[in-house]
Amino acid sequence: MAGSVIVTVQGLDGNRLELEMQTSESVENLRERISEEWALDSDGFRLFAGTSLLNDTTEINEVALSDGVQLVKFDPLPNLGLFEQSNHHGIEVRGLGGKCTSLVKTSGSPDSNNVFVRHAIREPCFVEFQVVRSRDEMSFGVTYEAEQVERVSGFGNLHLTNTWTYSKRKSMPVLLFAGKRVNPAGEFGFVEDDRVAVYADPQEQLVKFYKNGKLAASNLPGSPLPAENDRPLRIYAMVDEWH
Repeated sequence: MAGSVIVTVQGLDGNRLELEMQTSESVENLRERISEEWALDSDGFRLFAGTSLLNDTTEINEVALSDGVQLVKFDPLPNLGLFEQSNHHGIEVRGLGGKCTSLVKTSGSPDSNNVFVRHAIREPCFVEFQVVRSRDEMSFGVTYEAEQVERVSGFGNLHLTNTWTYSKRKSMPVLLFAGKRVNPAGEFGFVEDDRVAVYADPQEQLVKFYKNGKLAASNLPGSPLPAENDRPLRIYAMVDEWH
């Protein structure tokens, strides 16, 4: 039986907002209400409950609201939603309504492709990926060496020392941080239908990986990103297996 609940929203500027919501409503409904109350662009912020990033389709009754929710503003940075075809063969980048694209492996040659999103990262930001199908290897990661990493295929990814990746565990380890392979106990990375978010902060030399809204891994303190330099940080996906 549906009921109602008071949701407390905390802004980074110290402002608080209390909204009565039906428990059957979604996080997207909550974001729309917040947009109206605080005159915000609904594409310009996300909501966290503790360390969990809230997905728009999640119902209010599924969210732990004891400490309220935290609003985090961000610049939508539209190029973060767009894969870059570049000089790749064996993949197809397909449009999805203008705001984002999908990446599809269409051929077994080359063995795999490291495909970058368009945005050159010089500020804290994140990208969320929906894993629709994954029959073989798949990774998400960051690097300052985009030109080199883009040319790597297949088992060559295992020997990279300039990437920080979170992978589906097969030949690739779950985590590969600057060449160090880590398979945390009981952790197998992600599978089909999972959502994987990559949060990067070049100033803090930080990258975090979230699976289905929950923190899965962080590179700090043990494996910081290189200090900021003239080259931008880039986020990419590695896709394999086209059958």
